Amino acid sequence: QSPSFLLLHLMEGLVHQGTPNYCISKLLPVSVFVSYKKFSVLGSDQPIVADVGEEVVLPCQLSPRMSAVNKTIRWFRDQIDSPVYLYKNTLHITDEQDQAYRGRTTLFIKELENGNVSLGIRNIHASDEGIYNCFVESLKWYEGTQIKVIVTDGLHGSHTLSLKMKEGKGIQLGCKSSGWYPKPEVTWTDGKSQKLTTVSETIETEDGGLFSVNSYVITDDSSHKRTCHIQNDFMKETRESSLQISDVFFPRVSPWLVAFFVLLGLLPVAICIAIYCWRKQSK
Repeated sequence: QSPSFLLLHLMEGLVHQGTPNYCISKLLPVSVFVSYKKFSVLGSDQPIVADVGEEVVLPCQLSPRMSAVNKTIRWFRDQIDSPVYLYKNTLHITDEQDQAYRGRTTLFIKELENGNVSLGIRNIHASDEGIYNCFVESLKWYEGTQIKVIVTDGLHGSHTLSLKMKEGKGIQLGCKSSGWYPKPEVTWTDGKSQKLTTVSETIETEDGGLFSVNSYVITDDSSHKRTCHIQNDFMKETRESSLQISDVFFPRVSPWLVAFFVLLGLLPVAICIAIYCWRKQSK
């Protein structure tokens, strides 16, 4: 194996140990090569946010600006020898490429002349979240940088409210939503925006790494509507569903009906008193 590939494995070890990016991109070249630095690789200091199912570009640029057409460009995650994308000898090498990224990744070939080695990823999956390494190598020099990708979703799934009678316990309200990433937070409020206590909540992992949530509350009051709020904590996006429970689920006793039963209960007493008075008068 070439010395440069062995250096890649050394870089992989540093990645696994959590070595800061500046140590990987600055310290290694200085300790291995005696010659002056030829170029640096610039990425993004901020995480790149990607939506599930959408496209994203991971920025990576040579500095000073120079052609990358004849350089080796290797994008990888935690396995150097299983790259997300490998460009070598002016060709896209697919033999070593990670199966999960085949057909979904690309370089911007026309931009290589300007030193732009950014990576495009199509059809983002929840599993695409993590650290990506952009590594560029020439005959005399190599450099690399890291970019963090955060995957999020919550607008493409379903969201429903359900209502169910719980005998002796009031009304059970259920809120179900799917297609979220990362895990969502669920809260319930009444018509006065007061938080309600959740009696049950389950979060399950769906196909593709997305999450679905089921949350329930029980109420015995129909005076206010109930609202289920599901929020993506990272993007601060919220979906809401509200339900006003009809009084038919909380039947109230009519005061006339109460009066009728009271009178009905007093009637035997009145009859007994009347009979007693009649017999006493007859004597």
